[in-house]
Amino acid sequence: MAFLNYEYRMKINYSEPVDKCYFTLKSIPTNDFRQRSISYDISLSPPAKYSKSSDSFGNLQIIGSEDKSHSEFEYSVKGLVETRPGNIIGGVQQGTVGMYKYPHGKCVPGEALRQYAYEIETEVEACASDKDKCMCIMNLLFDRMCYEPGSTSVETSAEEAFRKGSGVCQDYSHIFITLLRMFGIPARYVSGLIVGEGESHSWVEAVYNGSYIAFDPTHNIEITDEYIKLGMGRDAFDCAINRGVMWGGGSQTQQISVTVEKYY
Repeated sequence: MAFLNYEYRMKINYSEPVDKCYFTLKSIPTNDFRQRSISYDISLSPPAKYSKSSDSFGNLQIIGSEDKSHSEFEYSVKGLVETRPGNIIGGVQQGTVGMYKYPHGKCVPGEALRQYAYEIETEVEACASDKDKCMCIMNLLFDRMCYEPGSTSVETSAEEAFRKGSGVCQDYSHIFITLLRMFGIPARYVSGLIVGEGESHSWVEAVYNGSYIAFDPTHNIEITDEYIKLGMGRDAFDCAINRGVMWGGGSQTQQISVTVEKYY
């Protein structure tokens, strides 16, 4: 077991006052077989009205609004999570796997990914189990891609990032999910935090033997007890940590900082 102290903080500065805003924040750790949220504290500035709920994917979310004029918005969630070793997430809920079987959103293959799947098909299909297939595809993808911040954006699709041959964790996860689904393995996108990185991270959960198992294609490893899961979905859009609509504001600058430390 590991105990992880974490803090996720976001601050937005606006060039012009915002008259009103609505926001959805998915930065509260979920509970599953691998992790348990022990405590958390939410701070908002301005002190906006908000409520907590779950979305259709089971993600915890903060939904709120601020109808007073403001030139900056800041919030943080900090708390303590207990995590188990290993990458088994828990049983698959009946009736939910279908949404993770098929191409969707940023995880739709184009000509380049279809050709690549054809090239690696013999090697992948020779694997003894779906878990081995996941490991094989992840290893091949890691050798094919180059981690390069700034080479893609939040709008980049799996096909576009694969054609570039570079990207960040979101791109690695989208490409990996796309390939897994092409080989008949349902897979979903995960957003979260890990020890040692100053920003959010993403990885993938794939269905195997009645459970979800988790892989980090960016680092080419099975996840460990140093990972905190915040949200899951068909692609990054489904579990975006920060989302909002505002009136006014002009241009904006955003700062995000993440701290995750083992608690002894």
